[in-house]
Amino acid sequence: MTMPDVTEILKALMVQRALNTSGLARLTGLNVSSLSRILNGKSAPSFDTMAKLADALGVELSAFTPRDAAQGIAAAQAVPGHTMIQAVYSLEDTALSPLQAAQLLEQAANGAWVSSAFDPLADPDAPRASVLNCHQVGSGRMEITLGFPHAMIENGSIVGALSVAGSALTGTGARLLDLGIPTALLRTYRGPRLGLQGIRDQYSKHGRPLLAATIRPMAGLSPRQYGRAVFEALQGGADFTADATLLHSLPNASWQERARYAAEAVGTASRNTNEGKVHLLNITASTVAQMEERALWARDLDLTMVMVDAAAIGWAGLQSLAAFCAKEDLGLAAMGGRSLFGDMLSEQLQAKLLRLLGADIISTGSPLRGNVSNRRYVQGVMAALRDKQVAQAPEGGHFVAQDFGTLGAAFPAVGGGHNPWHFARLLDAVGPQSIFQCGSSMFGHPQGLMAGATACRTAIDALVQARHEGLTLAVEGRNILQKAARFSGELRLALEHFQEGNFLFGLLQQAPAPLSATVTARTGHPSPPLAPRNVLTPFRRPSPGAATPPPTAAPPTADLPDTPEDDR
Repeated sequence: MTMPDVTEILKALMVQRALNTSGLARLTGLNVSSLSRILNGKSAPSFDTMAKLADALGVELSAFTPRDAAQGIAAAQAVPGHTMIQAVYSLEDTALSPLQAAQLLEQAANGAWVSSAFDPLADPDAPRASVLNCHQVGSGRMEITLGFPHAMIENGSIVGALSVAGSALTGTGARLLDLGIPTALLRTYRGPRLGLQGIRDQYSKHGRPLLAATIRPMAGLSPRQYGRAVFEALQGGADFTADATLLHSLPNASWQERARYAAEAVGTASRNTNEGKVHLLNITASTVAQMEERALWARDLDLTMVMVDAAAIGWAGLQSLAAFCAKEDLGLAAMGGRSLFGDMLSEQLQAKLLRLLGADIISTGSPLRGNVSNRRYVQGVMAALRDKQVAQAPEGGHFVAQDFGTLGAAFPAVGGGHNPWHFARLLDAVGPQSIFQCGSSMFGHPQGLMAGATACRTAIDALVQARHEGLTLAVEGRNILQKAARFSGELRLALEHFQEGNFLFGLLQQAPAPLSATVTARTGHPSPPLAPRNVLTPFRRPSPGAATPPPTAAPPTADLPDTPEDDR
């Protein structure tokens, strides 16, 4: 073994672990000057020194031999993907160097802020977090990758993975960007019971995106009126209807009555259309026991899927409910929650964890909102839900490559606020293996809810057929919709009513302008006379700059002659 070989191998291992000379000296107990001479090739290390270096760097002594050097370094890079959770963090607006940032997070992850009198009693072979990579990606912004041995996490526990990875966030101000789940741990997660393919097979819906609508108004309808809205949406062409995430159990609409009328609507619409129809009953409640009770109630009413507000019930509640639904042959939809989770967890990571714990349908953002960067990011979220292997792609939120193995794909529900004008670009962006949330355009149709659902279904069918014929939807989408509107009055009215490119979700509805009208008197219902021009009324405002006139008494009501029946 020659000195240049040892030097290069030692430097390579130090770079992998983001260690400088002083840091390695502290770990090994060697003198900094002696270690510098070894790194500069001016001194040959003894066997004891090599053993200390190997122990500090976590490699075998054979890794320093020229014959095994390449294999040793390659093994050090390959092991994290199979046995270690790789957690990628972002540290913003910091004046720390990459090495200092790595040490900060490593100390936080291991709880090594201070030395303890019990440190000598600790097992030296106990699993600990270690730095895998650290680099600067912008002005004052660092990305640090820590490795956690999978032995630190209970099998199949999302809460365990988050608590271990979240330990590095304590007092550091860092944000968790991504988690790479190793193969040894991945096989312990349940994954979706139905998932994308299972839902398509169970309800015989293939070859096109599915349509979903959240019932509106979100509050104020009686259970019977609510069931009527569910029926009209499903009868018109929607595949799914869903409760709003805020709709739990209200005094005028208890969840039992709402579920009963919704189940009746689903059954009637399924028989009328000869299609599988689904209503996602919101079973979110204060305890897991109550949610399980509501899930059983839905199952007894032949509702085959339920939904929860993912952020409101937390990861432990989600995983408990997913296991219960799988046991009772129920599908589970995890809706909402992106904004609540988003402060500390990226949306891509949320999607990955929801897929691991067993959610069948997972709501995502729309790729049509924002710029090209947002579209790429949403496509990265889709990859986390549907793909078996996801390559490293920071623009899509994937900072670590992930192999999902045999884990089933979840069904992404893309929304919301889409109208038929958006379908061509949406289908081009995310493909047919998606659920389009377009309840606003269904409920906002001029001819009513059923006509709105028919318009959306007609638009989707026309675009899918054109796509199969080889047309480019991003270019020909407008012409395809206008051609289909010639044979569908509902679609024609929808295209005329909704402004092209405008979303129907997250918008401020402007109050209507004051109205003026002419009132015609009728027999038996005399109208009050019009007020003089100098009198302010709710329909008349003073002109700008004009002084407010004093109130004037209205003239007495004149007797109006009877209007003959034939003149009405």
